[in-house]
Amino acid sequence: MYPSKNHIEIAMQNQVCYRSVELIGGNVLKKNETWLIRDSGGYAIVFPFIKSNGQKIVVRCWWADIGDPKRRMTSISSHLAKLGSPYFVGLKFHDKALLINGILEPIVTMDYVAEPTLKEYIEENLNNRSAILKVAENFKVMVSFFHKNNIAHGDLSHGNIKIRKDGSLIVIDYDSMYVQDLNGMPDVIKGLPGYQHPARRKNKAVNSKLDYFSELVIYLSLLVYADYKVMWKDYYGTEDLLFSRQDYEFPNESPLFKQLIISPNPQIVDLTKKLIECLNYDDISHLKPLEEMLGNGLEDLANSIISKF
Repeated sequence: MYPSKNHIEIAMQNQVCYRSVELIGGNVLKKNETWLIRDSGGYAIVFPFIKSNGQKIVVRCWWADIGDPKRRMTSISSHLAKLGSPYFVGLKFHDKALLINGILEPIVTMDYVAEPTLKEYIEENLNNRSAILKVAENFKVMVSFFHKNNIAHGDLSHGNIKIRKDGSLIVIDYDSMYVQDLNGMPDVIKGLPGYQHPARRKNKAVNSKLDYFSELVIYLSLLVYADYKVMWKDYYGTEDLLFSRQDYEFPNESPLFKQLIISPNPQIVDLTKKLIECLNYDDISHLKPLEEMLGNGLEDLANSIISKF
């Protein structure tokens, strides 16, 4: 049984409940004397936290079962540490760290990232087409890095992607992540519907293909906003970036698909057609990585063959 959100919030405000050295002597941040600063997701509550040494971090505590969090987080933490990639932040799993209702609960601490989310960045740079296209290009490079290292984030969405001033990317929230040590682990966290293939809902185990559909969705959405900034006002306040569950479930009736399929931008037309084609698949194992959808897969294959001669 996992603690309730309310009980987690009470414990985070009570320093006698802190049992991890990461927490002891520190304080959870508040808007004022009454209101905590926290973000409640589908499985965990996230708190910005100031450690005793003044360092600002993020504390995550689960209120729902993600399936053996200790194995997941220790495997992911170890793998990301070996990669040493700027796409990820520091991550530590702490067992028996927070006393809630007489039970010592685990937490995860992560480096704090102040950069804006993907949606916030687009909002700030809506009139800067080149900035949006640069993020699209950097996103393509990032997911290619994931593929080469046989990893998947599992929940790529605007809230889990942060953008630095130079347009480079950071991903956060690793509860749904796949690394090779997690082969066979259940695929519990399915992600936001506007980013996920409908077949993700019946996917059983985490695997390296978890991001393939959301990669295409995000990349195509960035291309669209670079060319059609007028569309932004209709989507900024939603949980989607551009496409919705309804678009995926009824593609032939989608006004958005009908609009994009006649775009003067041939790449938008091509990728929209490929996105619609992906919706015919009944299993995410049939999906392809972004670089292959863009045609780079064949080019890379040709280059690798040439290099052998």
